Amino acid sequence: MIIAHVIGAHVVNPLVDPISWYAFVPGGAAMIMAGGSLLALLGVLITIRMYRGGLARGPWPALAMAIFSFALIMVGLCRTGRPDAAATIGSTIHRICAGTAFAVLPIVGLMVSKSITEPRTGLPRRLRQAAYGLAALVALFLSIHLPLAFAGSGIAAFGFLERAGFVIMIGYLFLLAAVIDREAVRATSAVPASTVPGQRYAGTPRSRASEPGRAPSRSHSSRSRTDAS
Repeated sequence: MIIAHVIGAHVVNPLVDPISWYAFVPGGAAMIMAGGSLLALLGVLITIRMYRGGLARGPWPALAMAIFSFALIMVGLCRTGRPDAAATIGSTIHRICAGTAFAVLPIVGLMVSKSITEPRTGLPRRLRQAAYGLAALVALFLSIHLPLAFAGSGIAAFGFLERAGFVIMIGYLFLLAAVIDREAVRATSAVPASTVPGQRYAGTPRSRASEPGRAPSRSHSSRSRTDAS
């Protein structure tokens, strides 16, 4: 994504123009596809770590992250329309998928934080706060942007807001990965002594004389003869 900004610096205004307009700069479409693919791959890796760490159960976290990764792939595959062109099916899919990728991330964060009943760090609380904050920002942005877009207008600083949104998305993904690394359920291989067959309980040693088939000790035999006399 940074390479795309450098390539299109003389054509695209980063404060006003959306990131998708880099697609009309030579090499820009490939950079957008590469950036979306890397974020989609990061989503897949986070999903695998979630389930291996015991922080995700059932199909819903995987489904949400699958939607996230698929949406980012479609963002790269479906180009947006040119500034002076009418909306097309491809540009509509592009915009819907971009909004969907942002919308599902708070859901994943809340599901992961809810699964942590005994947190070892303060990261789950930060993830929960970040999820609520991201959901509020996405809702606020879409509630302003969509009516303007349907009216043929747009937010003045749309380019800046979109770039800031992707920075927030990347930071959120790193926070989610940090929570998984710190709070993952670590399986232990230690087995309690009481569960091992034939294992003696600690603090209750068995005397050698009480073992079956063992002759009584010499001191015990002499004590018996003394009592008899």
